[in-house]
Amino acid sequence: GEVFAYTDSDCMVDPDWLYYLLGTLLSGDFAGVGGPNVSPPAQNWVQACVAAAPGGPSHVLLTDVVAEHIPGCNMAWYRWAFESVGGFDPEYRKAGDDVDFCWRIQQAGWEIAFSPTAVVWHYRRFTLRAFRKQQEGYGEAESMLRFKHLIFFGPTGTAKWRGQIYGTPRFSWFINRPIIYHGVFGEGFFQSIYPTPQSELAGYLSSVEWFALTAFLFGLGIFVPALRIVPYLMLGGTLCVALSYMLRARIEPKFDTAAARLLVMFLAFAQPLVRGWSRYFTWLQFKRTPRAVIATHEQLPAGAAFSGPLGRRSYWSEDGKDRHHMLAGVFGLLEEEGWRYSADSGWNEWDIQIYGNFWWSIALQTVTEYHGGSKCLTRVRLRHQFVTTTVIINLIILSLLIYGELHSGSLDWRVVGVYLGFVGFLAFRARALKQRVAEVVDVAAFRAGLQRIGRSGVADATVVTTAANEAA
Repeated sequence: GEVFAYTDSDCMVDPDWLYYLLGTLLSGDFAGVGGPNVSPPAQNWVQACVAAAPGGPSHVLLTDVVAEHIPGCNMAWYRWAFESVGGFDPEYRKAGDDVDFCWRIQQAGWEIAFSPTAVVWHYRRFTLRAFRKQQEGYGEAESMLRFKHLIFFGPTGTAKWRGQIYGTPRFSWFINRPIIYHGVFGEGFFQSIYPTPQSELAGYLSSVEWFALTAFLFGLGIFVPALRIVPYLMLGGTLCVALSYMLRARIEPKFDTAAARLLVMFLAFAQPLVRGWSRYFTWLQFKRTPRAVIATHEQLPAGAAFSGPLGRRSYWSEDGKDRHHMLAGVFGLLEEEGWRYSADSGWNEWDIQIYGNFWWSIALQTVTEYHGGSKCLTRVRLRHQFVTTTVIINLIILSLLIYGELHSGSLDWRVVGVYLGFVGFLAFRARALKQRVAEVVDVAAFRAGLQRIGRSGVADATVVTTAANEAA
């Protein structure tokens, strides 16, 4: 067939589903099309509350007819578009395959259509446990997507959508209500309702990072009475977000009771925390390269050696081989050996970010100088970068040390000594990781035919020509 259509095993399609999908797909220059997924009548009050809670699959629209994302339970693609981007990525086994595919389609320059009449009935989870496992799977998928599409994610690890997410209540109704264009003296035609942009504030107030900071300030308030009011205010903001969902949720009338509203509030409070914890710990797990990979050192041919400063390295080529040849070799080695890394998306200050151990990552930057003809000098810079856990642990320890100084008027030098030992341990791990990454760069350059140049201008592995010495 020329068109592939997809739905899920827990869905029922409308009898005219394919008719409307194909009609919209053929109406413009689109690569694919999707439609809404609607929850059928609930079979119990828990399912009705789950259907009204945030976190369900939904479409994201850029315009009335162009989508940024369509859920995998209701989509269709031309064969040529599907095959041109390589189909679905099998790495995403729980969720996220549809998001990854839609982003790759748009990065290839094509548009996705939306057909509001191509409806599928999508059953929501029947139990709270099933809903929790679904959200954990979504959090894991978001973390995996972040490695591949770093540009589409914010600092808290949640996706940044350009379009409008449909199907969930808004937090912004507390502050801004939708606007109606009436025209001058109320005489405007087609008086449409314009919704206010979705509030990013709600995402921050209900995030797991916000909740962790609230818990930290609760603990700190035990020792610093002046701070005790702050975590209560922060928790109040989180509860306001959950309260807004409770008040605005659309629950089936026969299940719409006070208990159901309270359950929706609880789900709105717990859903981002469950999803956030899963996303965060999956990110930490996948952000670390296995120890065996870091412990295994590279081997260069006889006569070559790893030497010189670890942070800055230079390579010469007489054959026009620039940094792109080196980066291709580095990517090949990282994949071959099983490193965890992210590639530059166009908005980063590094070319490759290599995730090493639990404490550090390495940012790799390259630049090539062209010295006439096919002569190229490629420079590589390796920089340490803190992992979030390193920052958090150091902040906690320093906070306790400062409190001890303020509370007792003196420092416990034994504790200071232990902390300095910990700092030394971090420095040792940082240097070991940088040395290991430098080995990867040297091997990649050697395989690409680039010659390593030391401080004296002489290549480490071979004798370089006079032109190379002058360029160095």
